Amino acid sequence: MGNISPQKLVTLISKYLDREKLMKENPSVTKEMIDALLQDIFMAKQRKEPDDIHQPHHDTARHKQKDVTDLIIHTDGASRGNPGKAGIGVAIFDKNYHLLEELCKFIGESTNNVAEYQAMILAAQKAVAYNARRVTFKTDSELLVRQLNGAYRVKSQNILPLYHELTILLGKIPEWKIQHVRREENVCADALANQGIDSSR
Repeated sequence: MGNISPQKLVTLISKYLDREKLMKENPSVTKEMIDALLQDIFMAKQRKEPDDIHQPHHDTARHKQKDVTDLIIHTDGASRGNPGKAGIGVAIFDKNYHLLEELCKFIGESTNNVAEYQAMILAAQKAVAYNARRVTFKTDSELLVRQLNGAYRVKSQNILPLYHELTILLGKIPEWKIQHVRREENVCADALANQGIDSSR
């Protein structure tokens, strides 16, 4: 959008509308009403989250508080069919385990492992956006943890580009670590990943 103000954009868009015809056929409609509607539509579009990322629940006051020094982030990826319909979930907490933000997203047809990496990429992006200095990532994907810790090599051609993208993002975080947790310790992210799949309907 550049530096165009909402009012300027409304003016530009309105040039493509036959407002005179609209008002003539609907006497109760005024020029001011049309302008207000266009501006409301524009502002609502601006507020929409990009890339179909859903925020099912989050603490609005805490979400606005960026520059959180320490974060704990749970991530999960799910695929129904492996490969099949897949979703990702991310739950972001401060160091005292107060919930800051929840995110879920449908990522199309994918495998469990690709979904796990996609979830971790979203988590790393959010950590960078929060300007966090120390981040603990928690996931129930043992493969992801071992690959990021260097215990396993990444051989899959589907995973390799995601691995490179993820390592670049992690390089922007001063201190981070990733921990493997049992599935029952990751229910928050697991539920979000499944909610991501359900959002495709």
